[in-house]
Order: sequence, then structure tokens, then C-alpha cells
Amino acid sequence: MVVLFSERKSNIEKEIIEILKKCGGDYISDKTVHSTNGLFTVVSEHKITDIKINAGAAVFTDDTDRFRGQILPNGIIGICESQNRSALEIFEKNKTPVISCGMNPKNTLTVSSLNENNVSLSLQRTITTLSGMDTEPFEFNIKLAKTYNPFSIMASAAVLLVHGILPENF
Repeated sequence: MVVLFSERKSNIEKEIIEILKKCGGDYISDKTVHSTNGLFTVVSEHKITDIKINAGAAVFTDDTDRFRGQILPNGIIGICESQNRSALEIFEKNKTPVISCGMNPKNTLTVSSLNENNVSLSLQRTITTLSGMDTEPFEFNIKLAKTYNPFSIMASAAVLLVHGILPENF
């Protein structure tokens, strides 16, 4: 399960949904249901929500105060940009492990190089998948079908990695 926390008209949210659907995800929102018996389910949330799941990823796409007070159950892995103070505070308060995404070498997942057709990402630290397997640091390439925001690419790659899927094409 992947829970996307964002503003309703977020372009980054739209890009992440598009990428994850291409990579085998089903999608549910208050306006649409897209299911192809995918590998995981993505849900959009635009306000604080009661979440009762055993394992999953929580992705914060915007630095917004709207989600302060959001409770995350154990078993969730947090994903956000390193500058997203609101998300980092929520993850810290909930004792949620975090995959930070950005251009800084201190981030868990960084962009090594980016052009219109390819992106090279670097996993800087070991992460544990939702099934309990460790993924050691490594660099990998993703072919791009179109231009995406760098955070959309990194967050989508992080979601796939925590699900034990090596991203190859977006």
C-alpha cells in the first residue's frame, strides 16, 4: 500500500500516480479507481486520514501544514524531499523510518545524472523493503518516456524499491 499525501491539484502527485500505474500499481482516490490487479495499491489523501494498514509507504509530495497531526501506524516507511519540514516532523513524531530524496549526498536517494531520456539514481544507504529484505547502496538507471519532475522520479523509485521492485522504465 502506498499513501500519497498532497494538495489536490499537485502536479507531482499526478506524475507519481502516472509513473506508479505504469510500473504495476493500482490507484484509488475519491474520484477514480484504476485496477489491473497490480503489484501494489496507491491511494491519494488530501487531508488527515485514519490509516490502518500493517505495511506500506507514506509519500508526502508537498510541504504543507495540513497534515500536521497525521498518525502513521508501525510498518510504514516515509518518503519525502529532504526540505519537506512538515513531513519530516510527522515521520519523527510517528517514529517512521524515512527515505529522503534530493540532490544532496546526505539524502537516502539522489539523482546522479538526468537528461531527457535517462536518469541515474543512487541509493546512498541500505533500506529495508516491506518484506524485510535489505537493499544495499547501489546506482541504477531508469529510461524515461517523458520529462518528469526529479522528485516525482525519486519518490516513485523509492516506492518501487521498498516494494522490492527495481525500477527500469518510467
